[in-house]
Amino acid sequence: MASEDYVRRMSDALRSGAKMLAEICPVCNSPLFEVDNELRCIRCDKPVVRVHEETEVLAASTPLVLSKLENALSSKIDLLTSLLQKSADPDEIRILSEALASLVKLFHESRRLAETLKKK
Repeated sequence: MASEDYVRRMSDALRSGAKMLAEICPVCNSPLFEVDNELRCIRCDKPVVRVHEETEVLAASTPLVLSKLENALSSKIDLLTSLLQKSADPDEIRILSEALASLVKLFHESRRLAETLKKK
């Protein structure tokens, strides 16, 4: 990100009521901002989660990991669906169908886990 764009985004955040904090982003070392009760890195344009103990790292990173998993699964489901539509070979159809069933099951399990974690 260009320096002037970063400064403009920081200024915009401050004007809109965000608070610049003394804490820094663990990725880019830029100051963190509190925006609507959420920690954000303006440079990375991502939310940041405070972790006080090592055991909290897994809990903090799990939603991101599940989101990445769901995106990957969705992409693969789309790809296999396209292949299935084009296929006329019964063996290939069976293999693609089994793979799709596994991916869809994993996708639903990931969603269920994400919902369970949100309730905690």
